[in-house]
Amino acid sequence: MEISKYSYVILVGFLVWLTIAPRNNSPRFGELFLAYMVALLFSLVATSEIIMVKPVAFFFTVGGVLAFFYLVARKTIRVTIKHK
Repeated sequence: MEISKYSYVILVGFLVWLTIAPRNNSPRFGELFLAYMVALLFSLVATSEIIMVKPVAFFFTVGGVLAFFYLVARKTIRVTIKHK
């Protein structure tokens, strides 16, 4: 399978999963993030079973995995600039 053929699907999956991700300022961020992570995990396992029949679903979820890594990196890496 050519990954470049499904790059648009990966991008759309990234944007959709990023849209449904919990917001940082939510008081229940930990619970919502756990639910988000479990939903993504189940989606990835389910689509990996049907990759030969419907590869679009799998690559859509790959976009979700990239969104997950983006969220984790955004939450853990902080850049601060001190101003005198």
